[in-house]
Amino acid sequence: MAGERILVVEDNETSMKLFRDVLQAKGYSTLEATTGEDAVELARTLDPALVLMDVRLPGIDGVSTVKKIQQVAPSVQFVMFSAYGDKRLLSDALAAGARGYVLKGSPPEDLVRAIRTVAAGRAFVDPSLSPALLISDGRAAESALSEREREILQLLAEGYHTEEVARRIGLSVETVKSDTKRVIAKLQADTRTHAVAIALRRALID
Repeated sequence: MAGERILVVEDNETSMKLFRDVLQAKGYSTLEATTGEDAVELARTLDPALVLMDVRLPGIDGVSTVKKIQQVAPSVQFVMFSAYGDKRLLSDALAAGARGYVLKGSPPEDLVRAIRTVAAGRAFVDPSLSPALLISDGRAAESALSEREREILQLLAEGYHTEEVARRIGLSVETVKSDTKRVIAKLQADTRTHAVAIALRRALID
């Protein structure tokens, strides 16, 4: 993905410079916006490959901005960042459509890894987040997941849609949907993407 454009949405000038320097050093081209409204317009007109966005922004917040950008540029991927390791913020971001979540102050390598992971169609949650934020008892969840549920999660993590998952493992779409709902419940997740993030964080899948 190096060389493709990343839209950075951040209202703090110091943080913006840090992101710009890290990304450009890795060969990425950057676009910049300081508000959600500007980000939506840039995404609509310039079609970046990925948006790196602060959860908290002046005007419309980051989560609402993700939803608006999806309406005008549905192919764009999202990595969100925040100064707070709050479960509600994480859940809201993943539920809105973000596939990556990084904490401000994390090593630059984690930011780049998040971008590469999300660009490859997988979910990424900052490794410095406490497992307790993602799941109350990872060992219980690990033992509760069946092999088929793990297989479904793995394919979802690799970016396959429900219909593709069903075709690959020889199940009906309705069965895959039912199994996915059960996995979400077992992992105490809010959405399918959140369940994938939990499973990756707990090393339940690759």
